[in-house]
Amino acid sequence: MSQPKGKVPAHIKPKKFQHPNETDRVILILNEVEDPRKPSCNFHHSLTTIVFISLVGVLCGAKDWEEIVQAARGMADGMADGMAEWIGKHVDISAGIPSSKTLKRVISLIPTKSLDRLLQAIRPAIRDLAGDIIAIDGKTLRGSRGWNEESRPLHLLHAWSTELGLCLGQISVDEKSNEITTFPELIESLELQGTIVTTDALNTQKKGAKAIVGKGADYVLPVKENHQDLYEDIKLLFEDADKKEFNGIDAAANHSLEKSAGRVEERCYELMDVEDLPAAKEWEGCLSIGRVTRRRNKKGKTSEEVCFYITSLDLDIERFARSVRKHWGVENGLHLALDIVFEEDKHRYQDKVGAANLSLLRKVALGILTKDASLKCGRPAKQMRAATSSAYRDHLIKNCF
Repeated sequence: MSQPKGKVPAHIKPKKFQHPNETDRVILILNEVEDPRKPSCNFHHSLTTIVFISLVGVLCGAKDWEEIVQAARGMADGMADGMAEWIGKHVDISAGIPSSKTLKRVISLIPTKSLDRLLQAIRPAIRDLAGDIIAIDGKTLRGSRGWNEESRPLHLLHAWSTELGLCLGQISVDEKSNEITTFPELIESLELQGTIVTTDALNTQKKGAKAIVGKGADYVLPVKENHQDLYEDIKLLFEDADKKEFNGIDAAANHSLEKSAGRVEERCYELMDVEDLPAAKEWEGCLSIGRVTRRRNKKGKTSEEVCFYITSLDLDIERFARSVRKHWGVENGLHLALDIVFEEDKHRYQDKVGAANLSLLRKVALGILTKDASLKCGRPAKQMRAATSSAYRDHLIKNCF
């Protein structure tokens, strides 16, 4: 009797792999990731081995699949501190180090949500996030554009802890969609109790505000011309308050002045309650409207920028000012680090799932290097140490998950 198409024969059993350090937390996490390959007795490498080698390679500074393989195979001949020998103490490499094609093919098969377990493992407990500012912002992987001119590069939406310097989650934005529809999904996947969520004006949407409040968090959302009526109403309310010099109006203000590199920057943060803004009722939890005025003077030239916000903070001017100021830390802390430390935009990778998974591994590695306080140096220097010291690699793997 012929075997039904697509069904694995009963006599085919997946090969059993023996990982020397089964009790390591990272191995336990990876063992729970479902292997997307159909069962076969011909597999040479387990999924755990493939992902572990990829993560360690990225952690040691490898930028692409070939570099990951060479890092794993390197220093193995006749050296006690060989990388392959060290890898073999953690995972099963009885069939040797996988080829770059094997790594690329298998990593491209894994649903990105499955690998999110690794990001969850380096996240702090929810109590440690209370009071944190979580910046939501997107990044496009330039090298993931296909050869077709109509193909769009992969765009990822990130959640970034501005206090801890850790990526808490990522989600891929579908080519036929945009950040607006993806934003609530990312919020739902996170533990945000007691935090303040910030984002850019594109994601200032009613569904997003509702999702944030539903997770027990506050929000500070910028309002621009994409919400024309709301923008004009907030602007008029502040202009009216200026004329009255804020007399009889529930409001709070904060000023700061900074001098750096020949530049003087003044910031004025202001909050008013939403009593006179009927549209506020349409925004879940909205209690205040905000205005931020930035004045910069450099070499005698002065510029001014005014931005408006809606927020669930109740005239808490200190938290409002801190949230606005901290939001763009995601650019330097995450996006710039991915491009400088890992050269993410230079990596040519057309498969969108594989590109998203490799980017996630970079964020895990970035989080591990950021959390480690045993070395007082930058992340590139820590990568160099990880590439040359098995003791330091053991320290990172055991203490940062």
